Amino acid sequence: MATATASSITTTLPSSKNRSALPLKLSQLQNFCKRDPAGYKEDYDAQSRRLVSLVGILLISPNADPSPSLVELIQFMAAVSSSSYKGEESDKVASLLMDLLVGSSNGVQELGIDGNANLHSTLPSAALLLHRDIRKACVSALILMRNKGAVPPLRLLQLFFQLMAVVSDKNLRESLYHHIVNDIRNINKHGKRDEKLNRTIQTFFHRIVSASANESVPGGEDSPTDYAAKRAVQMTCDLYRRNVWNDERSVHILATAAASPNASVMSRALRFFLNIEEAMALDKKSAEDREWEGHQTVNLHLHSKKTKARARQVAKEVKARQRKQNAREQHILDQREDGDVDASKKLFPAIELLNDPQGLAETLLKRIKSSGSNTYKFEVKMLMLNFVTRVVGNHELLLLQLYPLLQRYMGGHQRDVTAILAYCVQSCHSYVPPNEVHPLLKTIAHNFITERCSGEQMAVGINAVRAICSRVPSVLADDDGEGDEKVASSSSWDVEAFVRDLAGYAKHKDRSVSIAGRGWVNFIREVYPSLLQGKDRGLVGTGLHRAGEKPLRFGELQAASGVAGAELLAAYEAHKKAAKSQCVGDLDNSGEEEGSDEEGDDGWVEVPDDGEESEIEIDEDADESSDDEAPELTELGEDNAAAGKSEEEPRDVSQLSKEERAKLQQQVSSTRIFTTAEFAKMQKLVERQQRARRDPRLAAKLKREKAKGNEFADLSDDDSDLDSDEGIHISGAVNPTDIMADAKRKRMSKAEKLQKILEGRQKWEAKERAGGSTNIEKKRKKSFTMSKFSFEARKKRGDKQTARAATKNKHKLEGNRDKKRRRKV
Repeated sequence: MATATASSITTTLPSSKNRSALPLKLSQLQNFCKRDPAGYKEDYDAQSRRLVSLVGILLISPNADPSPSLVELIQFMAAVSSSSYKGEESDKVASLLMDLLVGSSNGVQELGIDGNANLHSTLPSAALLLHRDIRKACVSALILMRNKGAVPPLRLLQLFFQLMAVVSDKNLRESLYHHIVNDIRNINKHGKRDEKLNRTIQTFFHRIVSASANESVPGGEDSPTDYAAKRAVQMTCDLYRRNVWNDERSVHILATAAASPNASVMSRALRFFLNIEEAMALDKKSAEDREWEGHQTVNLHLHSKKTKARARQVAKEVKARQRKQNAREQHILDQREDGDVDASKKLFPAIELLNDPQGLAETLLKRIKSSGSNTYKFEVKMLMLNFVTRVVGNHELLLLQLYPLLQRYMGGHQRDVTAILAYCVQSCHSYVPPNEVHPLLKTIAHNFITERCSGEQMAVGINAVRAICSRVPSVLADDDGEGDEKVASSSSWDVEAFVRDLAGYAKHKDRSVSIAGRGWVNFIREVYPSLLQGKDRGLVGTGLHRAGEKPLRFGELQAASGVAGAELLAAYEAHKKAAKSQCVGDLDNSGEEEGSDEEGDDGWVEVPDDGEESEIEIDEDADESSDDEAPELTELGEDNAAAGKSEEEPRDVSQLSKEERAKLQQQVSSTRIFTTAEFAKMQKLVERQQRARRDPRLAAKLKREKAKGNEFADLSDDDSDLDSDEGIHISGAVNPTDIMADAKRKRMSKAEKLQKILEGRQKWEAKERAGGSTNIEKKRKKSFTMSKFSFEARKKRGDKQTARAATKNKHKLEGNRDKKRRRKV
């Protein structure tokens, strides 16, 4: 038996001999229980009964200050039960601590994770009455038992989650949050995923978010359920960012949160959908940089004592660094060769995994239109507009009520109007009717592209119009209606006048406006050059105008008969094969000539002609026998021979008609499987053909090269010339900086130049550098007597003395020479 005191106990050591009673602390008893669990089971039971009695006393008055030994006893029971007596004893301790937090004996049964439990009925309000030290000790003990595997995860998840909703202790909430996230990460660590447990936890999170969405009121105060929903959304976002829960169920939880009336819950979900790809890309890049920096730094012990152990360690680190460098270079080469394959392995944007994007966009749009000025802040409304327009652009939805709403926010005095114009751009796609886009363009033109606006506003308006027209090119297409419909459309929207009006801003006095106008002119030259005047079409526009280039009308679709550029790839490979065979033939001819010369010189001229004839006869017999065995395959073989001949011989694709070219493209696309390198080559060939179509000079150059037989001389076999943009590009997103005025330096006036000169003079007159004068300035002010014996002076003097000594020795040598004596006459 043992008698417990405040911080120690009195126990008799188990032995056959009689020993005196020794006072032991709880830490010593914990060590003895770990060494001999069976021998100290009675002492453990005594401490267990003591804990039950202290907890009963605490439940009578939770607000009272606890005894100092209770916190230590809770930690002792959690550590010993989870390590030495795991099983029934650990379950009893865990149930006791949960009852203490809940405040009832049946609280643990109420906290079961099922679909019928209500969140309000299971909120542990008793945890608010406990002392903060006791509450923290209970939570720490349960976390310790969970980390040792003594408590299942589902048993603690809901209790900890609900504690976060009611407890005002910030540090405790953060520790609970990090424990839940790390626990779920450890469950799914190293590829060992527990899908059943993940599904149960995700169902619990979705139930909390749904309860918050059903009970919340727009503009109302946050309830404990709303705070729990915030934490659920935050955990789901964190686990998705760490690639633990990147599936459709997590996206469905966040989509439910995005439809919640609570502003904070909705904002967290919307920010996730808008920024998750960029955040994950930055995390991946920073992790790679940290890993590379860790391998790059090698302690060479240059200033340490040289030992064999340190030499081995240095050699090991150098080898690891070289191995990492080789792996990094190989990874770069693989990305260069299989760029498309690597891109296909990337994570799909979370916004693409939405189950019902149309319903979600309509819900948020209805909430924006119905909410007043006091319901949501302006920043929240902008976030909702950004998400709705992104969903419409990514999924190509038809949400016609969106575009009149955007016109309300397109005033020149509107706050964050550049961001609204960017949202307007990203909401447009090729399936939007032109009649819905025309009012947008008119509103932008009336509010931004006028002489009363500033240069920056005009540049932003022109860039926004260009971006919208590039996404909806059918706006510029001609209306082929007849009669009254054509007259009505021409009276409401004159495309040619609108295009030429904006093209006139290319010669504006403001530089940013002129840059935006030139961008508009270049865009129209590429898409529909017939709308421009002849003087504005340029060389590229004139070539496309002659070719009849114009955008497709609304609803018109150009079906592809094969892979674009397949016929060009066939022509390129045939030309390359013909050039290679010709080169091999030339080498063979030169080798035969050299061989005949050598044979003639050495005398090896005799060749058995009969042997050659016999070999030829054997081949002919074999062919005849094969023809006799399968005479019905003769016609198919002729077709194959003709096809092989056509593949071997280079074909001029430019001489084929449109139907023949489409047939060849379809034939090549259906008879072979293209690799990643071949797709890249076809892309280069198509871009080359399009440039030649736009530029008559390039077309004439290619024609001259074709006459010389060097049609594909400018194309290389490697993909080193492909553009490798390492920037982060999110699908469907439009950055407001893309349509802003170009920040070019404007030409300064005479007054501005004079002001800059005066500012420069003042800057140099009054030194802005902190501290005294530099050493160079001090040296410049020294007298010559102080500096003539300096190191630099002595060095210069030494050089001069050396030169003088060399000259003196030279004169001495010349003086010692024997000169001819001259006699006096």
